[in-house]
Amino acid sequence: MKTMQAHTRLLVIAVGILLVSILFLLIVTPAAYTKTLPNENNSGALIGLSLAIGLRLVLLSAYLRIIKKLRKNHNIRIGSYIVIGVFLLILGLIDTDGAFAYLNNTDAFYISFLLFTSIFCDLTAAVLTFISASLKHKNVAVNTSPDKMLLYGIVVGIGVVMMILFAFPWGIILSLAFWIYLGITIRRKPSFFSDKIEATLAEKLQKRLKGLLTVAVISLPVAVAGLVIHHVNSAGTDREESLFFYIGIIAEYSFVVASAAGIITFLKGQQNPN
Repeated sequence: MKTMQAHTRLLVIAVGILLVSILFLLIVTPAAYTKTLPNENNSGALIGLSLAIGLRLVLLSAYLRIIKKLRKNHNIRIGSYIVIGVFLLILGLIDTDGAFAYLNNTDAFYISFLLFTSIFCDLTAAVLTFISASLKHKNVAVNTSPDKMLLYGIVVGIGVVMMILFAFPWGIILSLAFWIYLGITIRRKPSFFSDKIEATLAEKLQKRLKGLLTVAVISLPVAVAGLVIHHVNSAGTDREESLFFYIGIIAEYSFVVASAAGIITFLKGQQNPN
């Protein structure tokens, strides 16, 4: 019962964070409509933001339905969690286009800031939803059919591809969230993986995960240092410096790829062999 309470509590927190995201979008909408085009109202921004709010309200309704059923001890399929989490990621990534576009608007710069904050809330809610799904998966005995396993693999594959395609900033944010979650997990129990898998396989996966963690720990500061040195040198010479730029980009992608491989390894260790 303790695990189920923790898993439900994560969903409640995700609902609160999603409400904050919707609130920021509501605050942004009037300004985006009246202040983002010279001498005219921006009807396109109004339609886009209204649609973004409407879709999040649909996801909010789905959250509340799941929580209501959990409180009645109904069994909820893991696919429901995954669908909500993936849609939140997609909505957040779509809104990045508008957030970056408003960066150049000095009269309404705060719109960009609020949009980025809303996107961060969406991604946080999605991560909490995935964690909640993993807690439920570990503690509820469910025989997974081949078609569900295929769907699970497709979703994980899409998630990894999205991390790599949008390495900055969302791939990095999701990677950091994963390693922080892993650090919290290891403080609470000695192994990363389910106690239902073979000891030799668990040891092999744990060594692989620690190796990937080493790569991530090394590559992240190298990426930050390379990109910072690139910007400093470029600003000082009025020309684009290339060596440290490429070092930073390669290290950045190394961090994201190592993190994506770590996520796959971790999820593999959570699967019930039965």
